[in-house]
Amino acid sequence: MSSGEEIIFTDVNAPLRWTDPSQSLSVASTAGETTAISETPPTGIFRVWSWGGTIHRLRRPISATPAAQEASAGWDPLTDDPALRCAAPGMPNANLNPYPIEFIDEGDRIRLRIEEWDATRVIHMNTDADSGAQAPSLLGYSVGRWEGKTLLIETIQVDAPYLDDSGTPQSENAEIFERYTLSEDENRLDYEVIVIDPQNLIEPAIWDASWIWQPGAEIIPFECTLRSSSGGD
Repeated sequence: MSSGEEIIFTDVNAPLRWTDPSQSLSVASTAGETTAISETPPTGIFRVWSWGGTIHRLRRPISATPAAQEASAGWDPLTDDPALRCAAPGMPNANLNPYPIEFIDEGDRIRLRIEEWDATRVIHMNTDADSGAQAPSLLGYSVGRWEGKTLLIETIQVDAPYLDDSGTPQSENAEIFERYTLSEDENRLDYEVIVIDPQNLIEPAIWDASWIWQPGAEIIPFECTLRSSSGGD
């Protein structure tokens, strides 16, 4: 900035380019506030997690059925992507983004806040939860359990037309399995999501990603704004 203030437009631990770190104890965030270093790092999964620097990646290419390939053949990301209309995606795409997320402990359920699209998921930790009796929704119905430091989540009843950003269709019979695993030092959260949808996928689609803990990171409003086309419409 003209004032000499350097602003990093990500909460990833990127190196400073113009500022001498020895001359400054903090760097401005995109919200215009300084980020203080926490004296006592939190423990466990219940905190805000920042994008790990590597966007979600497919473990192998999508293996779509002939019917799914035909349905997505005419997909045009410049006109068909729901995001162009500020329409939020459903699971699993809602989780596959480079924005912070936050886990909140609410006893018999976990609330998962996702900065992108201001989404909120509820993971039911009650083993008696009847997911099959729930009405389909954009984010589906999720049931979780702990396996050591790993949070396992199973989600069904997802009413979202697309699996990904490429127009691959998704049926309401899709089953989604997630694994969130804390590293030994609890500063990284590794993520795996598996989607099984025999109607549209010959074999499961699998993505890997990671989040990291950055002191001072926050979930901020997403506030999607529609933009006018180049023609002024």
